[in-house]
Amino acid sequence: MIPTKKRGLCVVALLDGRPGHEKQTKGLIQALQAQVEIETREIIVVPVSPLAFLRQLVLLYLPGKWWSDPRIDDADLLLGTGSRTHLPLLLFKKRYAIPAVTCMSPALFLRNRFDLCCVPEHDGLPERHNIMNTTGAPNLCRNKGQHKEDCGMILLGGVDFKSHLWESAKIANMVRQIIQRAPEKHWTISSSPRTPQESVQLMQGIAGDFANATFFDYKETQPGWIEGQYDKSHVVWVTSDSISMIYEALTAGCKVGILPLQWRRKNSKFKKNEDLLLKKGFVISFASWDQGNASWRKSIELNEAQRCAERILQIWWSKN
Repeated sequence: MIPTKKRGLCVVALLDGRPGHEKQTKGLIQALQAQVEIETREIIVVPVSPLAFLRQLVLLYLPGKWWSDPRIDDADLLLGTGSRTHLPLLLFKKRYAIPAVTCMSPALFLRNRFDLCCVPEHDGLPERHNIMNTTGAPNLCRNKGQHKEDCGMILLGGVDFKSHLWESAKIANMVRQIIQRAPEKHWTISSSPRTPQESVQLMQGIAGDFANATFFDYKETQPGWIEGQYDKSHVVWVTSDSISMIYEALTAGCKVGILPLQWRRKNSKFKKNEDLLLKKGFVISFASWDQGNASWRKSIELNEAQRCAERILQIWWSKN
């Protein structure tokens, strides 16, 4: 049933408590709100035991409609990001016969059951009826045109033993070079949950050495802080493992540079993402910048949350 304009769309978001996943879901909701009137409800999905997961999986494949929640009785759309949300999303879809959308690639045995998966192109899944490739994941950022030439930002990811080597001293040396060569800018440096304490201490030392640098530990910032920094930062440097922050900065209209890491696998999604961004000219590498061969792209129009929202409305509510 197509809802009336007066009622709007009722969207139920399943959230797993992980900020990166929730930003993707809320970014898509924000983009929908910019185009149609919607009502949003949230359901927190808590971790379950392996036995409870198996029970959910069995219920998905058994006949019958076993999974219910009064908050979904009159809903029009289910949204969720993160593997923890996937089985509940599909169980609710089965029970209420409404579309289920996720902002990532689900496990293969669940993928065909979703109505739409907004999957970053570096994941390597070809587009088909329910797979929409995106340039990075949807997020909460947008280009407000408020960037200041004298503001820059440097963002650190951190340790992930499966994907890359993290060399604190090498990264700190690159950060020092960036700050030294742009004394006209005030540089905001920030960590993330994966940043090791050794790197945090080095960044604190750098901020103490330069009058035009300030360090913020992510634990001391409030929700929405980093989006506010994107809005005013003309240039943003990000370690190449921080895929979400790279695309947030690009969506916010910042000029983005990549601080390289040593990848453990040449065919990893991180390496593919870095190569893709450099090939498209969306970012510059530290090496090319250091050699004086880099040129910032003048303008990049990137808003994948809006594109995904438009796709959803086109498929199910084109008359709304």
